[in-house]
Amino acid sequence: MASLRVLDTLFYPKSVSIVGASANPSGWGGSNFLTDLLKRGYQGNVYPVNPKATVISGLKCYPDVKSLPEIPDLVIIAIPAPGVPQVLRDCVTRGVKNVHIFSSGFSETGEEEGRKLDAEITDIISNSDLRVVGPNCMGIWVPGSKLTYWGDEPKGIGSLALISQSGGHGEFLTLYAQQLGIYFSKVISFGNARGLQASDFLEYFAADPETKMIACYFEGMKQGGKVTKMIASINRAKPVFVWKSGLTPSGARAVSSHTGSLAGEEKIWKAFYAQTGAVPVNSLEEIADMALAFQHLKHAGGRRVLLLGGGGGNSVALADICSREGLDVPRLTENTRLELNKFIRLAGNSVRNPVDAWSAQDTPDLFHKTLELTVNDPNIDAVIIDRLVWHTPDDRLKFDQVNDYLIDFVKHNHSQKPIVISLSGVNSSLASVTTKTELLQKFTRAGIAAYASTINAARALSKFIAYHEFLAR
Repeated sequence: MASLRVLDTLFYPKSVSIVGASANPSGWGGSNFLTDLLKRGYQGNVYPVNPKATVISGLKCYPDVKSLPEIPDLVIIAIPAPGVPQVLRDCVTRGVKNVHIFSSGFSETGEEEGRKLDAEITDIISNSDLRVVGPNCMGIWVPGSKLTYWGDEPKGIGSLALISQSGGHGEFLTLYAQQLGIYFSKVISFGNARGLQASDFLEYFAADPETKMIACYFEGMKQGGKVTKMIASINRAKPVFVWKSGLTPSGARAVSSHTGSLAGEEKIWKAFYAQTGAVPVNSLEEIADMALAFQHLKHAGGRRVLLLGGGGGNSVALADICSREGLDVPRLTENTRLELNKFIRLAGNSVRNPVDAWSAQDTPDLFHKTLELTVNDPNIDAVIIDRLVWHTPDDRLKFDQVNDYLIDFVKHNHSQKPIVISLSGVNSSLASVTTKTELLQKFTRAGIAAYASTINAARALSKFIAYHEFLAR
């Protein structure tokens, strides 16, 4: 890129043209893009392009890009693939700089016609000043400029940026993450990447003041050495989460038919993570899990974890989960155990670690005493509090009181030790699942790193600690 801020007009365009917009409300692509762009409050000039219409959604429609009254900052192409080369030529003639090609039907099809079209648009892009996102992608999603013509409607402007070869992953993550209070600076779906590459977006996000965390979904990668060096550098200041798909033979075949990418070997990617310190993730849920950790937790001093839960079998399971995720579960000091024994009866409880304080789970005063003592134990570096979503209508009030206390305690965490909350459900009934979902959202929207299971909590905490261990080395 010519300068660090050259993509500003892509992310914050003052005018947008949609080639392929139509008056058909059930149409996909250009029709939906135009509708959502207007509905979500985009303030710039919008120019529909369709040679078969004169007015669409109350806006004057133009036959082609060359006839537009101004040079738009961004042109979105949403027409069948055979028509894309000519639109790109029109953009070059008119002096357009930023183009998003939503259209698919290129080399990812595996067909000769698609490969020829791919070669044609690649040649046009390579021999021009066009900055192209795509083809075969959803494009960009920027809450700050209201350029959100796909994906979930933005609920706020946040600090997580996503670079994804999959548009579907971008759409689903904007929906899921925002329910947990995770908001985005920018989301990019770049598909086949015949123009702008992952390295261009990484360079921009490295300097973007809105972006504090970067998540990447890669199927294949061009400029592998360059991207590796960039992520290694960026990761020192802004954590980078990387999900690499297509590492199995079946996944590799699926990748080839999706974006026409070469998947790469698993051992190469293991070396990539070791070299860069990037946080490895394997799902959209895990991207959100890591974003919660980095958004809400303080730096951990070590891997010694307190497990505070309830139920003997449950506590054993928690300890096994943490050990498998690389966390230590040490005994509490003798002094802490003696103090706990003053108000927690030994029958049916355990105060070693895991702290199986069943009697304190829904007793606000006992829970308060237990948490204050155990969090400050010198053998403990971090805390996982497991909340069992199981109660009757009679004890719902106490259950809610403990949860409200937990929110207050974690938000004013004087120990500065990382504290995460996991939720365990005793069954999959609709009532239990609904209560669990509501409680998860209550915690996360209050600014707490809370997780739908102990496995998720332990894994996120372990990778959060590993990131800081890498930086320390």
